[in-house]
Amino acid sequence: MDKQLFTMTFRNTALAAVYIFLVSQIMQHGSQWFGQKDNFLTPFVVLLLFSLSAAVVGGLVLGQAVILVLEKKSAEGVKAAIYSIGWLAVYTLLGIVALAALK
Repeated sequence: MDKQLFTMTFRNTALAAVYIFLVSQIMQHGSQWFGQKDNFLTPFVVLLLFSLSAAVVGGLVLGQAVILVLEKKSAEGVKAAIYSIGWLAVYTLLGIVALAALK
């Protein structure tokens, strides 16, 4: 196992998890912060946030893997993708356990 690659994918996916948490807080408290009534900007802003989130999380999770593949380091790129997906699975399981514990 490449320790540097393992650490880098952990850092990137941890940043993705933090970003996802922040977006979830916007979704959770949006009506308190922005009011109950929707207007013509609401769907536009939600779609912009969705697009931004796809770009940010996609870059953080798979960006390193793509860079390695483009540098002709395919084996390392595949490892980076697998490590990233693995870290996301760990965070997901931790979230499920936390939800069950808070029940």
